[in-house]
Amino acid sequence: MRPPIVFILTAIFALLQVTLLDYFRIFGAKPDLLLIAVFFGCLFLKQKKAFALGIFSGLFKDIFSLNAFGLNTVLFPAGVILIAKLMRRVSIEDNLSRILLIFVVALLNNIISGLVLVYTGVYIPLGIFLRIIIFSSMYTAAVFYLTIRLTVK
Repeated sequence: MRPPIVFILTAIFALLQVTLLDYFRIFGAKPDLLLIAVFFGCLFLKQKKAFALGIFSGLFKDIFSLNAFGLNTVLFPAGVILIAKLMRRVSIEDNLSRILLIFVVALLNNIISGLVLVYTGVYIPLGIFLRIIIFSSMYTAAVFYLTIRLTVK
């Protein structure tokens, strides 16, 4: 996939994340399209461009979300670095390994975001916290699978 397509896909995902995605919630959870876009950047872009995409996507998500400001701006580029280091050591060529990796990345991202919210004093019941973490990560992995099937030949 060429770099302009990844950046266009990121712009589309950013618009969908803040507009239409609230109508597609399952059990109160929605997929993280910007995390999927950053993962696409890790797969198909050079590391510097993927890092810049991570910063842009994290900043955009921080502006339009209720999380602590700056959290995604730090987490997304950190995820780019960790995924790039992992891809140097382990082959991630098939879709199953990509889906598992995006699930783990989404799970870690949701856990860290939830723990930061709890640390800042926001009360989240444990059942809701676990439901959002698990279903949001699974939903993100499923949407990633559909996206990769539609975009990559």
